[in-house]
Amino acid sequence: MKVKVRYFARFREISGVNEEIIELSEGSKVSDLIEHIKNLHPELKKEVFGEDYDDEADVNVSRNGRYASFDEMLEDGDVIALFPPTSGG
Repeated sequence: MKVKVRYFARFREISGVNEEIIELSEGSKVSDLIEHIKNLHPELKKEVFGEDYDDEADVNVSRNGRYASFDEMLEDGDVIALFPPTSGG
């Protein structure tokens, strides 16, 4: 299956791309996609995910416009967005 990954803010700068199509095995989860991205863009691994990722990772993930958890299943054609946490008031 193929998913489109869009990178925002500093993730775009670190990866050097705005978006890309990534091919994954059927039955893949968001966590599988993250592992694939870490291999494609090692600089994201250092800056965003560290050695391990969890709910404390310095990243927000959306799937088709809705926040997604790392254990969420992906489907062919999904659009995944990676963006840094925001704060403000």
